[in-house]
Amino acid sequence: MDGYLQTGIGIFVSIILFAIGYRQTFGARKERSKSANLSIHRAIIRRMVLENYDPIYKDIGRIIEGKAREFNASKNDLLSVEQVLNTLYTEVFDSDLISPGQRIEIEKRLLNCFEKIENKPSKLSFKELNQINKERTRLTISLVMMVIVTSLLGATAPILFKIVETKTVQIDWLISGVGIFIGSIAVLTSLIMYRKNKEIGTVSSTRTAQIKLSTFENEIASILNKHGFDFTFEPYLGNMRPDFLVEANGKTIAIEAKDWSGVISEPNLRSTSAYLRNLLNNKNVDQVILVTKNKVDLSSLEINSNNISIRTINELPLALNVAA
Repeated sequence: MDGYLQTGIGIFVSIILFAIGYRQTFGARKERSKSANLSIHRAIIRRMVLENYDPIYKDIGRIIEGKAREFNASKNDLLSVEQVLNTLYTEVFDSDLISPGQRIEIEKRLLNCFEKIENKPSKLSFKELNQINKERTRLTISLVMMVIVTSLLGATAPILFKIVETKTVQIDWLISGVGIFIGSIAVLTSLIMYRKNKEIGTVSSTRTAQIKLSTFENEIASILNKHGFDFTFEPYLGNMRPDFLVEANGKTIAIEAKDWSGVISEPNLRSTSAYLRNLLNNKNVDQVILVTKNKVDLSSLEINSNNISIRTINELPLALNVAA
């Protein structure tokens, strides 16, 4: 019975210490990000209502960076420009404190900014993606170290209490300490996974989509580098910008990356099909390859050309060699 009690006390101590440490580090980080997002929103909405400010994409980006420094928060933890504009539009639309005429005028200004955003590629650069990945790695290492340290403290606390009480050391206590250490790690890991799954719904879907797509493009770039292909990332071809332009044996191959999974909507398929055909019509492009993460049902994607093909990322090296 004493062994079970000692184990329970040790795990409980680990949970308490972890909760305190998490609150002072990761919890404080989230609070700073939340405060920074609120400050950004208030600053822009005041200028729009009181001074007829016309929101500009680059200006909002600068405000986000400035508020990140002011609140000692990471820019990657804050809302994106698109999300800031969506939040502003929602409040203006739903507010009863703004007169109808002013509401309509503000909405028009926001819609003008939205139109400019739609013409911009909503993807992260390799530099931004690497920065996010490094930051995530640092946070993961910090979290793992916190779990280990708090579990170790929770395991040693009851043992030290026993040593002070009896002024002796028994091997059973050390074995119990190892069990407490392993049990604490298991419990804390379960709590972290539960919290992570619970927060999935609150994660920025826009930012997540950007990270997924940029990660996918990074994988494609790594494959092209590995196989020695000369390529250009997001080149300008008139009013189009394919994800990659590859030179292979005298041919120029445009690659469009789509991190698709599951069922793809018809409008998305139609727009992608039209974009691929327009790419092929460019005088600087000989062939076009649509690269997907996994095999998906694209039977309704109307290609009607032997110079346009659909491949998974694993099939890309062979497809380029064949195309060449």
